[in-house]
Amino acid sequence: MTSDYIDLALILAVDVSTSIDAGDYQLQMSGIASALRDKEFIDAIGSGPHSSIAVSVVQWSTRLSQEVTLDWTIIGNSSQAKVAAGVVESAARRWMPGGTGMAAAINFCVRHFHRLRIQSKRRVIDVSGDGEDNEDGDINGSRDEAISLGITINGLPIINGSGSIQSYYDQNVIGGPGHFLVPAANVLDFQRAIKEKLLRELKPIIA
Repeated sequence: MTSDYIDLALILAVDVSTSIDAGDYQLQMSGIASALRDKEFIDAIGSGPHSSIAVSVVQWSTRLSQEVTLDWTIIGNSSQAKVAAGVVESAARRWMPGGTGMAAAINFCVRHFHRLRIQSKRRVIDVSGDGEDNEDGDINGSRDEAISLGITINGLPIINGSGSIQSYYDQNVIGGPGHFLVPAANVLDFQRAIKEKLLRELKPIIA
């Protein structure tokens, strides 16, 4: 770490629940890895005041299943980005059969920010998935608690032909300063969507 501050602390919270099969999981993780390696993304980081961000990837499924795949990693150049991408791309799927515990995942991510030992201008949780919380989680309460702590939640709903999931994310999941949605039509569209989303995450830095 070359500075006491970074421009952005970003958690990519990836749904690996039962509705996501092994092939879908690999498409998501390879999409994240590709976006991390992308020159446009790395150049955007370099345009920020501190020219560095911290990224972590969390897998989540049921309300009892969350795991850190990529722990907090500083990215300020292509070499650091490639190392992070390699960890993500080779990570095994960690999941528990059952429902979709999105509220618990947000709660986990909020706590995970406490493990970052560097000051960040902004804190963002990116939630991606293809379903609503169906494990009795208080999704609105979890979202509101994160927002009260100054955390922004953005969303990447995987539509898969369901118009309701985008509305669910819009009304119940995203919030905080500058929040937004980038939907993916299906898991094959995930790589395009995650790249667009990461670049938008950096826009407040370079605006």
